[in-house]
Amino acid sequence: MKKSTELKLERTAKLQSQQALVANAKELKREMNDEENASFDTLQTESEVLTRSIERSESFERNELLLAGTGAQRLDVPETPEETPKAVFSIHRAIRSQMQNGKLEGIEKEIHDRIMASEKPGSITLSGVAIPMNRAQQSVTGDTGTKGGALVATDLQSPIDFLRPDPLMKKMGAAYITGLTGNLRFPKNEGGIVASWEGETTTTLETANAYGYLDSIPKRLSVTVPISLQNLMQSSIDLERYTVNDINLAIENALDAATVNGNGLGQPLGILNNTSVNVVATDVNGSLPSWDMMVDAETNVFVANASAAKMNYLVNPKTRGKLKKTKHAAGDLNYIMGVDGTVNGYASGVSNHVPSNLVKGTGTALSAMIFGDFSQVNIHQWGFMDLSVDEISRKKEGLIEVTVNIFVDVMLRQPKAFSVAKGLITV
Repeated sequence: MKKSTELKLERTAKLQSQQALVANAKELKREMNDEENASFDTLQTESEVLTRSIERSESFERNELLLAGTGAQRLDVPETPEETPKAVFSIHRAIRSQMQNGKLEGIEKEIHDRIMASEKPGSITLSGVAIPMNRAQQSVTGDTGTKGGALVATDLQSPIDFLRPDPLMKKMGAAYITGLTGNLRFPKNEGGIVASWEGETTTTLETANAYGYLDSIPKRLSVTVPISLQNLMQSSIDLERYTVNDINLAIENALDAATVNGNGLGQPLGILNNTSVNVVATDVNGSLPSWDMMVDAETNVFVANASAAKMNYLVNPKTRGKLKKTKHAAGDLNYIMGVDGTVNGYASGVSNHVPSNLVKGTGTALSAMIFGDFSQVNIHQWGFMDLSVDEISRKKEGLIEVTVNIFVDVMLRQPKAFSVAKGLITV
């Protein structure tokens, strides 16, 4: 029986041949002909056969490892030296290495070295273990769970996807740009070319585009998560995931908060504090949310030619509750927010990162609201995550502290795609 790795290489070759057939037809700007379609179908059948062979081979290889682990006699297997199981990345081993004078070994060292070799000199200073941030397909069965293998990478260059946050902003439509190595500058066309009606022989006035730019510079986001020594020394798949999810949650919350309300001082500038967004006016001491406010928020975006097919409201839970209890007008049967959570047909997101503690005049405990096209939000991520371990500060509690540094920024490509209201009375 062939090894699963050999079969996977054969299947990859079949799939690449299929892609080549499609790419060739696209390049010639035509559909595939009968001969190409037949070749495509043959390759598909062969790849499906290989997939079934791979599954059998992997089952056989897992059974070999299980028998070897129990000391049972293996049947129909030649007496040859056992093949070393595939190396797997373990975040717990990476953490433990930092508790041992920072000495990395094995697959964790190999991945760390590869990441550092790919970085441009002087781009980011590292103080701990480098962990990649890009996504990859994974398996959790490569070492049968006996070595803490919650993350079994199919590619050594991209072994982990759990540490990549999947925050509210992504669900709202924000775009992520990852793997960055230097400061970014985005040229921005601010208009200028205008068409004009002229007489038959009148000279046309010259106009030209006016260009500006937006800069994006990495900002360090640092989170510290306490982990019990008992958790760390365990090696189950679930406990590894628990560790990663703790880190993930802290990153997700911090990035969401900065995108919504970051002050721009050592952190990203959030939507609510961007002076170029549209503003829906409220009274000097705050205003009760009204149907007119919602219509004004939408109108401002449309007037700025910044509307898109998918736009959303973003409010906090207090505002959500107020909108569900506030009618369009006195005697109207409809409420501003429907039972399905939409406002005037637009979906809404709810987050406690939208502040409810604003002050305006004598008004306190006021809320904010955002409406707009969240695909205009860019989340930029640089390089890798830097993981460091403190095993001293809380040792009497049986805890270590894991600190993860990542480098991110938030940019609004078109601020006029958003309307914000500050000073909503929601209590």
